[in-house]
Amino acid sequence: MSAQSFAEMRMEPRWQLKSTVSVFRKGGSDCLGLLVNWSKSGLMISSYQALKEGETLDVDLVDILQDNDRRTAPCRIEIVWSRELNPSLYGSGCRLVEGSAMFDAMMQDYCDD
Repeated sequence: MSAQSFAEMRMEPRWQLKSTVSVFRKGGSDCLGLLVNWSKSGLMISSYQALKEGETLDVDLVDILQDNDRRTAPCRIEIVWSRELNPSLYGSGCRLVEGSAMFDAMMQDYCDD
């Protein structure tokens, strides 16, 4: 299946990010990966290690604003799929299980105008 036909199968549009958003396990200091894109029901994360399909994670999404201010958006995700993109990078599709007010505000900033 081509990438274009896969994109056409999506039920919701995906938004690209306007800044780098790091993904951390809740309460952890090691970066799990980077947010690639998002939709109202899910996220795609790139990481150096495969994420376990079916696992539910509490994560913090962190982005840097102007003047080195940062904001943190907690959410709960379920790993739906994880695939090797190249020998050192994995992509994982995640279903949004539970968001937060900050998650909603942060993601709204990434919507196309």
